Amino acid sequence: MTRRVSARSHPDGTPSIGAYRDLPSSDNRSRGGRGSAYLGHADRSELASVITITFNSIKTIERTIDSIVSQTYPLVEYIVIDGGSNDGTVELLKRRSDVIDLWLSEPDGGISDAFNKGIALATGEYIAVVNSDDWLEPAHLAIAVGALRSTGADFVFGDLMLHSENAMPDHLMLGDRHYRRRLLHTMPHINHPSLVCRRRVYEAHGLFDTNLRSAMDYEWLLRGHRAGVVGSYVPGLMSHMSMAGVSHQQFSRGLREVCAVSIRYGYPAALANIRYMCRVLKINTRLVLWHWLPKSLYVWLRRRVNTHYRSDGARSP
Repeated sequence: MTRRVSARSHPDGTPSIGAYRDLPSSDNRSRGGRGSAYLGHADRSELASVITITFNSIKTIERTIDSIVSQTYPLVEYIVIDGGSNDGTVELLKRRSDVIDLWLSEPDGGISDAFNKGIALATGEYIAVVNSDDWLEPAHLAIAVGALRSTGADFVFGDLMLHSENAMPDHLMLGDRHYRRRLLHTMPHINHPSLVCRRRVYEAHGLFDTNLRSAMDYEWLLRGHRAGVVGSYVPGLMSHMSMAGVSHQQFSRGLREVCAVSIRYGYPAALANIRYMCRVLKINTRLVLWHWLPKSLYVWLRRRVNTHYRSDGARSP
């Protein structure tokens, strides 16, 4: 079932939190969790809400759950949004209901729809989205919330360690402290699994564009940037992502959507399309070099081209 957003959207058509709260649930929804009563009378201004979206993620989601349960930050609300899995994920959620405040399983309209559903259900002041193949360091939320309080930023982000299919660290992508210089024409290294945002940003500027399949985070960041939303890079704020299942097709689709979004927000179409073609050429060249060059030379070249890249064995392009 594709969820339709109600009329209570922002002027640009972006769905609002209120619009999602108004939506009826599907007829085949399953739900569970220990319930919000577990949090007692916790101060919601101190609460961090973590949302995990999943679909047929039985191989990875328990690692994600364990990383949220292990957070040193004392006030965490954990919500899992499942898209109607049939691989055993729902059964696992039932078994782990003692550490999940709320989980839902029902067909949805895609990743953006699942993000939005989780954010609308969250009650905390600080919100993080951690997908079912991502995981966090134990102090992640504590560091992020501390940085939000000390800097006054609307959101904070850090670094991202990517892992190969056997879960070994592959390479590190450093966050881009100067992201504003590039945001108007491309997606800089604002590593989304590391991002923790104040609730007020979603309330004031809307949720994710459900028409996008890959670049929804870029559009959301660019929309917020145009409205004065400010982020802050926090060195050492570390998140993790598995590269298993990430395809060249996904990269290509993401680049196409980034190009279209940048044009939507006023970047010249000719320049946007040139940048898109250059990025595609760069990726294809990188794949060829990875295949043919000695790995040490490949790492050396990539570090010269991308200052945000840090190798750890160079097992992947």
